[in-house]
Amino acid sequence: MFTHPQLPKGYLLNLKQTALLVIDMQNGFCSPKGSLGSNGVDVSMMQATIKPVSELIEAGRAAGILDIWTIQEHYPDDITRRRHRIVPHTLRYGSGPAALIGTWDAEIVDELKPLFHPPAEVIRKHRFSAFFDTRLDTLLRIKDIKTLIVCGVSTTLCVETTIRDAYQRDYDVIIATDAIATDSDEAHQASMRIAAKYFGACMKTSEIIELIEESRSAAVAVE
Repeated sequence: MFTHPQLPKGYLLNLKQTALLVIDMQNGFCSPKGSLGSNGVDVSMMQATIKPVSELIEAGRAAGILDIWTIQEHYPDDITRRRHRIVPHTLRYGSGPAALIGTWDAEIVDELKPLFHPPAEVIRKHRFSAFFDTRLDTLLRIKDIKTLIVCGVSTTLCVETTIRDAYQRDYDVIIATDAIATDSDEAHQASMRIAAKYFGACMKTSEIIELIEESRSAAVAVE
């Protein structure tokens, strides 16, 4: 029987009410040739999430879990940046915003493109949270999703903001700690400690896949 200190004894996923949320696995954030990497940001830890993210997608699909991908898109003529009196984050570092709409920078990384197809759902967003001004919450309610497995980049910005918003909307959240990263391990670990304390269950990819497979076996046995 699968056990984890942050889950109730005997916990199994309701696979039909579970979705995998894949956050911003794009060239601008994960590729050394993307905007962040080209401006001197160490993207190696974000690049290292590609393999565990792909493993989660494949395990989830085999079990009938819906995968939902977010795409961060910035507009070159975004007037809201110019309205700030305090310089916004998109203009503080490097040559400007990453993942400009319609560019290679905004595309899903090559390693994951073979998986980026239906039945995957796509959520396009313009702010950190996958819930802010998007159709995500509506989609989850349509699909009767109660539990979110979260992976992607970057830990302290889009991932953490989305986790917080998911929790505040009363979703159960499972956080794939080794399939999430930013450019600083110290920042990543601090964020994961907060998430584990308040917002969900923090688990390794291998543990989540084990939970998925055990839940799938249990569901088959009942049928």
